Amino acid sequence: MELKAEKRETTGKATRRLRHEGKLPAVVYGQRAAASVELDTHEFERVYARSGRTQLIDLVVGSGRPSKVLVKEVQISPRTNTLLHVDFHQVSLRERLQVEVPVSIFGEAEPVRGGEADVLQVLHTVRVECVPTRIPEVVEVDISGLAEVDAAVRLSDLQLAEGVSVIGDPEDVIVKLTARRVAAETAEAATDEAPAEAGEEASGES
Repeated sequence: MELKAEKRETTGKATRRLRHEGKLPAVVYGQRAAASVELDTHEFERVYARSGRTQLIDLVVGSGRPSKVLVKEVQISPRTNTLLHVDFHQVSLRERLQVEVPVSIFGEAEPVRGGEADVLQVLHTVRVECVPTRIPEVVEVDISGLAEVDAAVRLSDLQLAEGVSVIGDPEDVIVKLTARRVAAETAEAATDEAPAEAGEEASGES
């Protein structure tokens, strides 16, 4: 994915003018000193929708050569929900780095199918370490093998591609099965109502 940019001289409050012109201020951090650039806002949105924070982007500043970058941070206005600023991280293809990757749950566990359990996703992202070209788009977690309530998939259970390692406590739970609340609440409600109904029947007979 390629994204074009131009060097930026405008800083501070003057960047508001750029946004009104459909431009997005950004900074590139990495191998050399930080560089201020400006992007076409709609073009960035198009690329970012595909890349997220895990896929490499070829950033071309002016007529220069492409630089491999990752989106490090995106600032959004809380009032207007519009883009304000972007930070890029320039990377070396040989250097291992750590990134947060979204977790995708798939499969169906038998206790869920039978109405005994619900799926509780504890972690929605996991931190992995690898070279930039091996960053996975998502980490997929199969729950079809969970056979009982309270069964869980932990970081230590992940099967990642060669060269990709997970960062964190191996015992950290990613997803687990919990007893179905609706069934428990229904049973509890039925228990609470039973004595009252019995009392009403006895009162009616007398």
